Parts: sequence; structure tokens; C-alpha cells
Amino acid sequence: MIKMVSMDLDETLLSTDKFITESFKPFVEKLKSNNIIPVVATGREFYTAHRFVGEDLAIDLICNNGNVIRNNLSGKLEFVNPMDKKDVDLIMSYDDNDRIYSTIRVEREDEIDLLYKKKNFISFDGTYVDAFKGRNLAFDDFNNYEGYPLSIVFAGSHDDLVDLRNRMKKDLGEKFNFHLMKIKRQPKWMLEILQKKGDKFFGIKKYAENRNIDLKDVAAIGDDSNDVMLIENVGLGIAMKNGVEKLREVADVVSDYDNNHDGAIKILDKVLFGD
Repeated sequence: MIKMVSMDLDETLLSTDKFITESFKPFVEKLKSNNIIPVVATGREFYTAHRFVGEDLAIDLICNNGNVIRNNLSGKLEFVNPMDKKDVDLIMSYDDNDRIYSTIRVEREDEIDLLYKKKNFISFDGTYVDAFKGRNLAFDDFNNYEGYPLSIVFAGSHDDLVDLRNRMKKDLGEKFNFHLMKIKRQPKWMLEILQKKGDKFFGIKKYAENRNIDLKDVAAIGDDSNDVMLIENVGLGIAMKNGVEKLREVADVVSDYDNNHDGAIKILDKVLFGD
């Protein structure tokens, strides 16, 4: 019996134009009225996820690909899973291409989410980093900074990031997870590197354990490579119709509609309530 439902944001609950489906809030209340715990699990940081979900909705957000759990209403921190700073230094030792934007996602009390290296950010309007305006800090290097490092994100061209990923996976594949994803802003692609236990799956697992819920009683829906481990390991794994092929291959169910046609809520309603 499903006791908990995890929902992704981008390309799942959010349209391609980054609007959340209008049926989301009523569906959250429907889940609660049926004693099913709803959560949002996203690669995004808390403050952006909070804005998309809505400031008045009582729901927990599992952010930064499982590394942070916060309450949407209060912002109260339930869990943080930082990377070792030695691992950050190890990953940054591969940062040798000036065409690639180098950033660290962090958890801090002052709402700063992103640290970025100045090397190629003379002007960053319209870039990945600009999306964090007001919540980012620039550094000449990453030798000294405050906060819990959650993941390393490189942004650049697809080919440059594939080359970087392949080099690091060859040397460090046993130590880290790598997620290559398309983004809306320039330069279009991002490569996120997380510790092995820095995945959405582990965030959901921790959240479920805290509430004595078995993973077989969890349903999850997503669309991208950072959802694969989660979709594979819960009781009911659902892929979006617009999801990447690897995710659709491991899912128990694939939605009938894409993210621009309310696909997430429609398939969840169908499989959970027969609607």
C-alpha cells in the first residue's frame, strides 16, 4: 500500500516554460486526505523549489538531489548530507577548461546557495549562475569558503562536459555519481557530481525511515537521469512520457502524457486512485 509519494519538479510537475501544474496543490491535499504523505524531490535548492511549490503549501521538500530536507512552510532543516571538502578539492583538480563554468552548491544559514569561480564570469547575465542572483558568491578559488558543500556543478557545452565526465568517471567512478542534464539557460548543459550517497534515492530513503515507511510503500515520479536510482528502488517507480530513455526503461509505469499536459498528476491519480 502506498504511504508516500515523491514528485520531481523540472519536466515533471513543471512545464517546459517552468510553470507548475494547477492540479498540483489540489492533488497534494487529496493525497493527505487519503493518509499518503506527499513530498517534492528535486535537484533544485530549497529557495527556488519553495517559490515553485508555493509559499503557503504544507509539504516537505527534498532538495539538492537528496542532500537537504526542509519544511516548505517554516524552512526548518530536517537533514543535510554534506560532501567532504577533500572530495571537493579532488573534483576541482579536474577543473582545467576555461570554457566550463565551475560552481559549488552549498547549504548555508544566510540563504547563499551557489559559489562560483570568477575565472569565466566577467559577465554572467543569462547564464546558469545568474539564476542564483542574490544567492551566489564569487571566489578566485575554492580554498576557503563557508557552508556545507552539497555537490559540484559544471556548466558548459555538451561535448566539453562529456569529456570532463568521462575523465573523472575513469578515475573516480567508484567514488561519485555523475548526472549530465540539459538546462534552459546558457550554456545549456550541466554536469552535477555528488557523493555516492548523495542521490535523491538516499534523501527519500532517509525521509521514509524517519517516518517508519518502507520503500516498498513509496511511489516516485521523475524524468531525468538523477531520478533513475530512486525510480528503480521504490515500490512504484513512474517515468514521465518525456523522460530520458534510461529512466523509462527502469520504471514500472510510464505516464500517458508529458509535462506540458499535466502528465505527472494524471498518471499518479490513475495508478493510486483509478481516476
